[in-house]
Amino acid sequence: MPRPYRITGPPSARPPYPMPMPARTTPPRPAGPLATRGSRRFAFAFLAYVALTVATFWVVYRYTKEISHRVGHIEDPWLQFSLYFVIYVVLTSAVLLAVGRLPVRLGTEWRLRAAFLVGATLSFAFAFYQAKFGTGLSATYFSVGILGTFATVLAATSRRFGIVEVIARPSREVAAEVERAHAGLALADGPWDHAKRLLELVLAVALVVVSLPISVPLAIAVWLQDPGPLLVAKVAVMRGGRSFHQLKLRSMEKDAERATGPVPAAPADARVTPLGGLLRRTHIDELPQMINIARGEMSLVGPRPERTVFVHRHLHEVPGYRLRHAVRPGLAGMAQVYGDYYSTPAQKLRYDLVYIRRRSLRLDAQLFATAVLMAFFGVRPRRRRRGPKTEAAEGLRWRRAYAALRGEAAPPAPARAPEPAAAGPASARGAGPARRAAQPEIDERPTAKRA
Repeated sequence: MPRPYRITGPPSARPPYPMPMPARTTPPRPAGPLATRGSRRFAFAFLAYVALTVATFWVVYRYTKEISHRVGHIEDPWLQFSLYFVIYVVLTSAVLLAVGRLPVRLGTEWRLRAAFLVGATLSFAFAFYQAKFGTGLSATYFSVGILGTFATVLAATSRRFGIVEVIARPSREVAAEVERAHAGLALADGPWDHAKRLLELVLAVALVVVSLPISVPLAIAVWLQDPGPLLVAKVAVMRGGRSFHQLKLRSMEKDAERATGPVPAAPADARVTPLGGLLRRTHIDELPQMINIARGEMSLVGPRPERTVFVHRHLHEVPGYRLRHAVRPGLAGMAQVYGDYYSTPAQKLRYDLVYIRRRSLRLDAQLFATAVLMAFFGVRPRRRRRGPKTEAAEGLRWRRAYAALRGEAAPPAPARAPEPAAAGPASARGAGPARRAAQPEIDERPTAKRA
């Protein structure tokens, strides 16, 4: 059997990243003059919004009849609603200019929120008028107004922050060294791999179209919580060792890794937004990865993508780590189903090698269905319990994962009582994928399957 591949020479210098930010804590509420000043600002903003709403409804009642009389004679509905869309774009742009010249000092985020709030209020007023006195297409008018308003503020956001935030981008030297380390790797090229690619292309395009009614409200909610980039892109390693941008809905605050560097999210991480926590628990933040699947950078099922900066280190410290990149990285993988977020790189590699050797239509369907049940219903497959799931245990496992990513020594585990002996020897046939993944072989034949 050939020797496992391993990069020779010392690893690159590790950047001196500080420890991650502490867990979220509730800040103390201000007292005295500061509290009074904040209450007054809130009361002023609320009264201003009420006055704005009343004025908006009056303007709509006064001028909508004339606008509807001029635009309503257009027989083509696409042209008609396109004109409404342009009207909202022009009005929201004017509101953005007006808000920027207000004597009240507002940050960029609040100016964008205020412009969207004005456009949304106008859209609701116009839809209300149509429901009472117009054609009855109130939902369509409201949707067109929201889309026109959001497109305008999103364009302003793009000029200020961008739409996609690439976090912790590795240097070109690191990405090139990772790609060179995979030279000569035997890539998976069987009949199922070709059929799987064609099937996933069709499914990814269909899911992108079908998920639009969910994706647009999610994008608006993510933007309203923290106006800024809608998506984040992690530079990860794809099939063959090349790097690509793994897309996700932004679930953390902007520039979340500026102070910490690339690290796994800790339990109750202060960088995760409230909505982001829900997106992470349900894995909805990974919906944009359908674009990666359609482009051939990812697969529906396969080893989870790992960031290039981490792969660069794991290639030095985990024997045979490059073998996991013989197939496309996947949205759902065996390590995700039978492991968890804080499994060490060596533990994840064991599951990945088992999947690569046993990949088939049946296994892919089983892993994807299990991942969906886990994401939306919390149903996990039966596996050996590794101890109580307490806050201290989760914190220890996170520190171990953090140390493994940085190549440091893992913190010691607390003393545990010895487990009672099993009633009988475990059957190899009934052990399941998790037990069979305990000690896989590591060689240069990743595409070989069992007979």
